[in-house]
Amino acid sequence: MEVHPTRLELLRLKRRKVLAEGIADILQKDLETLIISLVEFRQKATAFRGQLHEKMNHAYSSYLEGEMIAGAITTRELSMSAQSSDFDVEVDTTKGVLGLPFSIFHLTKQVDEGLAIRLNILDTPFQLEEAALEIEEALNFIVKLAELMATIREILEMISLKRRQINRIRFKIIPQLDATIRYVELILEEIERQDAIRVRVLQRKRKERSLKTA
Repeated sequence: MEVHPTRLELLRLKRRKVLAEGIADILQKDLETLIISLVEFRQKATAFRGQLHEKMNHAYSSYLEGEMIAGAITTRELSMSAQSSDFDVEVDTTKGVLGLPFSIFHLTKQVDEGLAIRLNILDTPFQLEEAALEIEEALNFIVKLAELMATIREILEMISLKRRQINRIRFKIIPQLDATIRYVELILEEIERQDAIRVRVLQRKRKERSLKTA
């Protein structure tokens, strides 16, 4: 760093170093908080993924049972005559860890009431109805899992940013400050030595002049 080697500048450099170290410590604490949150959200995502697989497996088993009871043709006719449902995802945001904006996903469902069921509901095996309900529940798990993955991605990006900031301070800014502080200290020490030599020379000359006049 290009600085003027003065004691005032040395004091400023030392203050900047203390400030940089303080900022690095704060960023490190933020990083640790983010890592803890990341672990928690990953555990939640793993749990949701397991529940989703369980729901899908159970829905598939129920569907197979219903198809075996009703027959493949009847099952296909039921699927073609059933009311259609449109699903959409609404997205909100909320403040999460360290004030990060976390996305909140809401699954919405719209049923087409204009399409009537052509087959008697009594002809429909309850296993097929159960499979449909479980698939709908599985959709909720998929949406929540997507929400968790979006949150995890947001945390990972912030962790990467914090790490870059910490590394820049600890491995670039602080070493530069240390080197500059040492440089200024060496210059000041050299100036002090020269001043000391100059004082001794002046004192010797004064003593010599006093001896000559005596």
